[in-house]
Amino acid sequence: MVAKSGQGWKLAAALITLEDQVNKKWPQRAKGSDGSIGDTSHQARPSDHNIRNGYCHALDLTHDPRNGFDSYKFADMILAKQDPRLAYIISNGRIGSGPKGPQPGKWRKYDGSNAHAHHVHFSAADLGEKDGKPWVFDQVVVKPQPTAPATMIRELHYGLDGPDVVELQRMLGLPTNAFFGYGTAAAVVKVQLEAGLAAHGIVGPGTWKIIKEKSK
Repeated sequence: MVAKSGQGWKLAAALITLEDQVNKKWPQRAKGSDGSIGDTSHQARPSDHNIRNGYCHALDLTHDPRNGFDSYKFADMILAKQDPRLAYIISNGRIGSGPKGPQPGKWRKYDGSNAHAHHVHFSAADLGEKDGKPWVFDQVVVKPQPTAPATMIRELHYGLDGPDVVELQRMLGLPTNAFFGYGTAAAVVKVQLEAGLAAHGIVGPGTWKIIKEKSK
């Protein structure tokens, strides 16, 4: 669950409702990249993750198509609905505005340093601070991806997320945020170098076996 309140602030009511609806519809989705109130890096620049009017106006939800929540498709649907409480969405290198933004309802290229490929970012307009009525997304069709047989191991690499990334991070002794980022890749490369393997940072069957043995 994302932080919904703190000293002197609350998460916009529209975003609280949106997260609750997503969690109810996709209860098994990963939440490692979920977030609301910003950290120190957000506080150093203008961001809806910071406090405005006593509210945090931003919500991040983890991209987890393996468990049914394809945030790219979900972002498409929410953008198309043009709810008046929506300020903008950032998803997979794209940014789209709500009714009062530039080019409402149309995706534009997003050139920020974080493409938001492993989570979708929703920003609420001031109207959404106290308006917590349900969002409309019943028509969205997001089917879970087929689960590989238990005998198979998914190859992991930078940019992926999900429960198996959490398991990898746990075995490596890393913080379990469910996203295969630079820290996870560096830890994998270290294991590969120590084992005399090609140090490419990709976790295939051979690397999986060594990591599992080391974690026992």
